[in-house]
Amino acid sequence: MSILHLHKLFISSQHGWDELAHTHPSALRTFLQLVLPFSIVPPLMLEYAGQHIGTSLFPDTTAQAWSIAALFFLFAELATVPLMAWAIQSVAVSKGIATEYRAAFRLAAIAAIPLWLSSLALFLEQPIVIAAILFWGLAGSVVLIVRGVGAILAVSEEVIAYEIAYIVTALGLIAWVVLVMLGLVPALS
Repeated sequence: MSILHLHKLFISSQHGWDELAHTHPSALRTFLQLVLPFSIVPPLMLEYAGQHIGTSLFPDTTAQAWSIAALFFLFAELATVPLMAWAIQSVAVSKGIATEYRAAFRLAAIAAIPLWLSSLALFLEQPIVIAAILFWGLAGSVVLIVRGVGAILAVSEEVIAYEIAYIVTALGLIAWVVLVMLGLVPALS
């Protein structure tokens, strides 16, 4: 599936998801083709924001501190997707759904796309607008998790799918808060 068709995943539970459900790339391939390119965007935006917004909002924070935070943020992101995949697989298994790690990894990677793209809001340099766009990115991620559990993990019973999505979303929110706090370390120190 092309990234240009990502909007289909939000609009319909069938269009786009059927195509994804029938593809079975390895976790490594998904990592290299999806996770790695998209996960570079937020650290670059954090670096940019640190040099622009950061200097006006947090004048005592050095440029080097923002650069180090961006690097740690990248490493944390790259570790979070496999951890979320493991969590998705574990939650699915606990609900009686046998799923492969690569399917859970694909769901974790797809669900993170709105979060990665929402970091582009840092170009706007207005904290209220940035917060709103980050919220919409988070909401988009939740929608993709809810829709993806049924399609990618092949959970046919709606109640079980929502239970899995609810638990995965809660774990994802915890991970998201940790990542956001990691990105704000220079400002908080």
